[in-house]
Amino acid sequence: MKGFEGYKLHAVEARLKLAVNSIVDRYRTAGEVLTWQLVHEIENEALKTLQQAGDLEPRYIRMVRSSTWGYVPKIDEPADLKSHKSLPIALTMIERAYHTSH
Repeated sequence: MKGFEGYKLHAVEARLKLAVNSIVDRYRTAGEVLTWQLVHEIENEALKTLQQAGDLEPRYIRMVRSSTWGYVPKIDEPADLKSHKSLPIALTMIERAYHTSH
């Protein structure tokens, strides 16, 4: 088993940022409010984009996603990500992109 290779995580983060920005732009243009449910939809779509590319290691993609245990709500109410102290990388990127877009 290989050890941790930081450059691979950085590659995933860079590609995730591009995917998130593109997806967020689409929702913002449509006038969508950022809800918890939408956060999860954006995250799932972005991660699926990375997985389908096929050139990134799955274990590094898993490192940037939110927990499947669900400590982030999956309700259809406006999302307040700023009130959470630490979030997975994917959710942090979504929050930043949504509030800097347009």
